[in-house]
Amino acid sequence: MRFFSLIQNEIMKLASKKSTWIFYVFIVLISLFLGIPIKIWIQSYIGNYVSFSSTVIMVCSLFITLFALVLGAQTVTEEYKDGTIKQLLIRPAGRTSVLMAKYVSCLLTALLAYMLLFVSSIAVGAALFGTEPLAEQEFIVHFKSVLYALPDLIFMYTLAFVIGTVFRSSALAITIAVVMNMAGSVFAVLQYDWAKYLIFNNTNWTMYDPNPHVSEGLSPPFPGMTFGFSFTIYLAYWIVLMGITIYIFRKRDIA
Repeated sequence: MRFFSLIQNEIMKLASKKSTWIFYVFIVLISLFLGIPIKIWIQSYIGNYVSFSSTVIMVCSLFITLFALVLGAQTVTEEYKDGTIKQLLIRPAGRTSVLMAKYVSCLLTALLAYMLLFVSSIAVGAALFGTEPLAEQEFIVHFKSVLYALPDLIFMYTLAFVIGTVFRSSALAITIAVVMNMAGSVFAVLQYDWAKYLIFNNTNWTMYDPNPHVSEGLSPPFPGMTFGFSFTIYLAYWIVLMGITIYIFRKRDIA
C-alpha cells in the first residue's frame, strides 16, 4: 500500500504542473485543429471517423513521444536541480520504491495523454464525418494499431528515464532518446544475424498479428523470430536498463 501511496503522491505532483494540463488540453483540441479544416476545405475527403482518428494519431504520435521523453528525463533530475532529493529519500519507503513510483507515475501520465488523443480523435471524427457502418473489423484494426505503438513508446520513455536518472541530465537524456528513436530505423535494416537481438527489431509487434489488415503484410526481419522471441528480448532490455538504474540510484551518495 505504501508503494501505491508513493505513486499517488507523484501523480499529484505532476497534476499540479500547468504544463501537464496544457499538454492534455492541446491533445484534446488538436483533433479539432485538424478536423475542421479538412471538413471545410477538403470536400473530396471520404474517410470515416476511424480513418480520421488514424490520421490524427499518425500525425500527433511524435508529440506524445516527446512528452513521454521529457517526463522520463526530468522526473528525477528535477529533484536534484530543485534540491528536494534529500526530502524525497528520507521517507520510510526505500529508494527502489521511490524510483519505481516515479517511473510508474510518469508512464501513466504519458499513457493517459495517448488515450486522450485516441478518444478525442474518435469523438471529433464521429462528430465531423459521421458514424456510418464501418467495414468489418475496421475499428478493431485501428484499436490494435494504437496498442501496438505502445511498446516503442514505453521503451523510449524508459531509455530517457534511465539516462536522466543515471547521469542526472535531462538535456542529455532527451537528446540521446530522440537520436536513438530516429536511428532505430537505420539499425533495423542491418542484415547481420546478431541484429535480431537489437531492441529496434523487437518493438514492432504488428508483424506477429494474425490479422493481415493489422500486420499489413509485414514479416519478421529475420527467420525464426516469433512474438515470444521479441517479447523476451524486449523484457531483457527493460530488466537490464532498470536494474542498472536502480543499482546506481541506491548506491549514489546524496550530498
